[in-house]
Amino acid sequence: MKEYKVLITETLQKAVIVGAESEQEAHRRVSDAWKNAEYTLDTEDFQGVEFHVIGEADGDPEDKDIDRIESKGGGGGE
Repeated sequence: MKEYKVLITETLQKAVIVGAESEQEAHRRVSDAWKNAEYTLDTEDFQGVEFHVIGEADGDPEDKDIDRIESKGGGGGE
């Protein structure tokens, strides 16, 4: 059986209101607040998920740190 790398991308999104003199300042303030954990996005902010097969696993040493899912049952078209 071959092994494949599949990239999973989840999207979380939240709108916040911030007072600022410019768009750049608003961006900086919210970015700084997020980095300081003043905004925490969680399951309520979930917008979607994408799965992308990025190729066969090639034995790259970094692959050892990737989570694995073992095939379960049936062998059908799941």
